[in-house]
Amino acid sequence: MKKFIKLSLFLVVTLLLSTTSKSQDNAEKDTTATKLKLTLGADIMSRYIWRGSDYGNSLCIQPTLAISAANFEIGCWSSVGTNNFYKEVDLYAKYTIKNFSLVFTDYYVPLINDIAASPDNRYFIYDDKNTAHSFEGSLLFKGGEKFPLWLLGGVFFYGNDKRWGYDADKDSNDLTYYSSYFEAGYSFTVQENSADLFIGFTPSAGAYGNTLGVVNLGVTATRKLKISNTLELPVKGSLIFNPQTSNVFFVFGITI
Repeated sequence: MKKFIKLSLFLVVTLLLSTTSKSQDNAEKDTTATKLKLTLGADIMSRYIWRGSDYGNSLCIQPTLAISAANFEIGCWSSVGTNNFYKEVDLYAKYTIKNFSLVFTDYYVPLINDIAASPDNRYFIYDDKNTAHSFEGSLLFKGGEKFPLWLLGGVFFYGNDKRWGYDADKDSNDLTYYSSYFEAGYSFTVQENSADLFIGFTPSAGAYGNTLGVVNLGVTATRKLKISNTLELPVKGSLIFNPQTSNVFFVFGITI
């Protein structure tokens, strides 16, 4: 397992470096010779709210780098709090067939609230009971423009999905909770602006909450602010409720 993980990481990094070296100043580019598409961007967010929980409690920067070809995509996404209390670096691989995408994500979270998030927070440690990595498999359905509904289901199956404090046997033996999350959403437009309605729940105690319940409910609105005749700045705002924890968030962000 460790050899497979290290080999996969080596191939991902090699591909990223190889493609990046061929890119010029374009943030998004198609190459005729390789048929690859390179996407580079970043969000500046007032808060990092993910699946109904606040991570970092500060302004954060969230860069993205992705390479895609045909139906396959690999990439990296990160979030770093400006107060230095939270850090996350995620690698993912996605394969899409028509409206369905199968996604594997390696979440690396070494630090939460300035405290080590696992027994060993070094990056290249993949031991199941000590690692700061959490592996998730998920399935995404997106209906497209004529039926703009999406459905998402994901489950953690390896790594740092442990020690949540809800199950004495699992906690004392460092067993995986198999934390699961399911979400439904619908996209629509208002004049030239777009919006997403979403609801997400967890079926059991784990990473998202202490029992079955809705943990992520809200709306995200996106619009483009016209800066000049040739420049537009995408901005977005999200109103998010977590009914299980009786919490609410209002988040604003800019995409560059």
